[in-house]
Amino acid sequence: MKRFDKGYIYSSLLADLFYSLVTVFIFLNDFFLSEESNPDDISAAIPFFVVGYIVIFMCFVAYRILFYRTSGYELTDNEIKCNRGVLFRKRSVLEYKKVHAINKKQNIIHRIFGIAILTVDSGSANTSHQAEITIIEKSNVVDALLEELNSLKENGVRGGEVETKKEEVLLSDKDSLYRFTSAKKMLYTLFNIASTAFFTAIFALLIFTVIGICKALVQLDTLGTWGEFFLYSVLITAGGVLLFSFLSFIGSIIHSFVGYYDFSITKRDQNIQISYGLLEKHTNTFSYDRIKAVKISQGFVQRILGFASIKLEVIGYTVDSGDDSKNADIGVLVPFCKYSEIGEILGKVLPDYIPAEKQTSSVSFFPFISWFLLIFGGISGIVLSGTVAVMSVLGAPFAATATVALAILGVAVIVILFKTASALLSYRNNGIASLDGKLTVYSGGFNRSITVFKAKNLIAVENVTTPCRQRRGIASVVLHLRTNEHSNEIKVDIQKDSLSGELEKLLTL
Repeated sequence: MKRFDKGYIYSSLLADLFYSLVTVFIFLNDFFLSEESNPDDISAAIPFFVVGYIVIFMCFVAYRILFYRTSGYELTDNEIKCNRGVLFRKRSVLEYKKVHAINKKQNIIHRIFGIAILTVDSGSANTSHQAEITIIEKSNVVDALLEELNSLKENGVRGGEVETKKEEVLLSDKDSLYRFTSAKKMLYTLFNIASTAFFTAIFALLIFTVIGICKALVQLDTLGTWGEFFLYSVLITAGGVLLFSFLSFIGSIIHSFVGYYDFSITKRDQNIQISYGLLEKHTNTFSYDRIKAVKISQGFVQRILGFASIKLEVIGYTVDSGDDSKNADIGVLVPFCKYSEIGEILGKVLPDYIPAEKQTSSVSFFPFISWFLLIFGGISGIVLSGTVAVMSVLGAPFAATATVALAILGVAVIVILFKTASALLSYRNNGIASLDGKLTVYSGGFNRSITVFKAKNLIAVENVTTPCRQRRGIASVVLHLRTNEHSNEIKVDIQKDSLSGELEKLLTL
């Protein structure tokens, strides 16, 4: 069995230098340093920090060496084998014909030492929390293994004649149909934060209005100390929201230009490969027949201006993470495109997943908002009455109590208005279409989602209703798909009660 490349040890220890420093600081900070510490105390603690750092780093060194010596892989005639682990050793065996996803990952530290990580997955939901096979090798070796495994999973046997297949590159950065240029990345960034900016602008307008009123009342000495406290609270809240919006903008720019650097999609027969990233380069390869669903997402501003993004979900797909809800989402197929181009793009890459026009619609508006009004109204009433009671007990001036009460009512009214707008959009968006063994589900409020999947991946239909809605012949329908445990539901709200029965017929196909 061949061991992993030694570059694993060096790259891991480079990162462990930082982890050791953080670990020793966390463990020793409370013992030696406090607010009362003086320079002599800090000087006396330095040797303990140094010794602790060395001990922790040597533990990392020992672990990395042991992992290297106990881990490796082997390609036999019919299967790939992998051993890894130190305290808890794992041995995995996967037949070539059962391979469905092959993924290459390479971060900036890996590039320094010329290595990459290759993960191989069978698509089993039972192992969706981590990759079944992990290989750490030189980058060129990983590239060769990726190509070889792509061929072996079609042939099932190693060593035979492998037919050379012509590769068709689709939607790459150089393709005329779709180019994710710098201009599109900047526009994509602006769209990502547009909704946040929109709500922030409304919030800022309300804040400035409240500040103006509070300032005038404070100057007139109507509210006294309570008014000053309220004014400062509003200023702190406004500053926090504006700072969050600014950081979101910076983060979106970094994600767009660094995360989607050199973005490309490649299709070879029944295999699709997605490559992207600058600091961490990802190359994800998976089988066409393992796609569970295609999701088309539109934010509120994107809908107004006619743009969208396209994502994929793959059965049993893993990104070597413990979060199953994250594992189900392989990521972006097309980060940013015009909504009118979706049919053309999917027609070239995934022709079986072109969305169909909505055939059903929501049949009643009030259920979209009834529960919210009941719960939020009750909570708002309790908060309002409790606040007024407390301020009265504390002897607050009537003007201060009235101002706070009006502020709570104003916030409640604004929240209800936004929820009403979202419910109205949900009422118009929700629906479903069934055509040629394919289901298209429309859902969402401010953010619209269109999910397209094959009927063969539908494993259960759930009818959700109440006695009142049942008498009116309406219900919500939850569709359960064949995928990972925590991400297998799509809900269509407030449809005709007979819809679930019609969808249940698809379970027998």
